[in-house]
Amino acid sequence: MNLSPVIPVLVLALAAPVLLAEDNDADDTNGSDNEAPDLAELVETKALFGHVERVQLEPGSIQVDARVDTGAARSSLSAVDIETFDHNGDSWVRFRFRTGDDDNDNGGSYGFELPVVEEITIIQASGDETRYVVRLGLCIGEQFAETDFTLTDRTDLTYPVLVGRSFLADIGLVSSRREYTMEPNCTTNDED
Repeated sequence: MNLSPVIPVLVLALAAPVLLAEDNDADDTNGSDNEAPDLAELVETKALFGHVERVQLEPGSIQVDARVDTGAARSSLSAVDIETFDHNGDSWVRFRFRTGDDDNDNGGSYGFELPVVEEITIIQASGDETRYVVRLGLCIGEQFAETDFTLTDRTDLTYPVLVGRSFLADIGLVSSRREYTMEPNCTTNDED
């Protein structure tokens, strides 16, 4: 097969974005408003997480391994026996968080009753699924934030917690080459 007519097209296709970027930079009159942040500055000012980290959930100081996933918009928590109920006119949800660690004192299962922050619909090829969203404290390293979690059965997955961009925004960067870069070490309002 003769590829010689294809090579100039590939070179042009690869060079076009660079040429366009140079032209856009030359015409930019706004200065730094449109510039991407400097990578070195980001690395200096943000925490660097591995794609798997030990995290702590509050309340309860529950430590568990979590997948840190920049591809997920929201965080997710492994929940079974999910049921909603009315609590003083508000919608609440009762569920069991399954850590997958059956060797601990409670068999890897923690009961929660929390207000429903939101109900969302997940559209999948297998059909639509309604998920409840709850808010829990999440600690990775020294970073703590009240975080929204969707409740779904993750018992067949490796990690019972998935940490998404909603927690990571403005807090840290994720390295796909690293795991377990830090232990949870947060001060929360519950400890005051």
